[in-house]
Amino acid sequence: MKVNIYQLDGEKDKNRVKFCGYEETEKHGGVIPENYKCVFHGYVNAKDLDDIYAIFNIFGESYTTTFQGHSLSVSDIVEIEGDIPEIYGKIDYLYRANDFETKVGETRYFTNPDAYEAEIQESRYCGRPIQAEILEDQHIKLTETGCFFCDNVGWKKIDFDTVQTAEMDGVRMLMILPHRPPVVTYVKDNLHDLQMAVSDHGEEALIEYTYPFDDDCMVLGNEEAKLNGMEGNRRLYSSIYAGPIYITRDDGVGGLCSLTDEQVQQYSEMFAEPHDISDEETQADYGFTFFNWN
Repeated sequence: MKVNIYQLDGEKDKNRVKFCGYEETEKHGGVIPENYKCVFHGYVNAKDLDDIYAIFNIFGESYTTTFQGHSLSVSDIVEIEGDIPEIYGKIDYLYRANDFETKVGETRYFTNPDAYEAEIQESRYCGRPIQAEILEDQHIKLTETGCFFCDNVGWKKIDFDTVQTAEMDGVRMLMILPHRPPVVTYVKDNLHDLQMAVSDHGEEALIEYTYPFDDDCMVLGNEEAKLNGMEGNRRLYSSIYAGPIYITRDDGVGGLCSLTDEQVQQYSEMFAEPHDISDEETQADYGFTFFNWN
């Protein structure tokens, strides 16, 4: 799903409500949007708010390395913009309390049919008692769009004017991920942050710049994306780009600068539709071409 994350800016938090629950925050002036700063724009592989909380505490999810904040915590705000997956099926895990009674334990929801079927097969193999149900035709979503305050326990939906918040630090770029439409985000113009941006899980990455356009824009990517088995992302002219890519600008003096509004619109339209690229096609595009000049 597409999300934005906001955290209190320590220098602006005059009421000292950072890491405070909603009730305590209300006692000290309430949730004030201009005291918050955006720390993430992008997509996450989540089905609900608790999934998002886990992702930004464990940091095991691919392509979340543009995140500029601390581990998701109380007082933070998550804005869900859309692309919320529907539930494919649910599994109730049963356990036997004694020889005469069966009680219901944990319930898990699955948005991926393959993961749902795999869990059923594993449960049967292990002898784990379950009750499974396909919910595909019911179009169930476990969350909704809007802004949610991370409370001491659970989440509280609130009215929150994101326009009044401070933006992320860095250069404005267009982030393009495999299977996703473009998203405007910000990346700091230094080696560490650029390497993180084009990595999968924050590993050191070799940065690659290519200049396929007729203006001052370029593609920032991972030089070893295909070698490392990253997914095919977009076809562009005669090449296939794999892994995360960013459309950014060359400032003409060895650095980067932010896209203009016109460039954001232009390249958002160019890359609007994700491409379905097989692993075989991606790997076939990897290699070297030798030219004989004799």
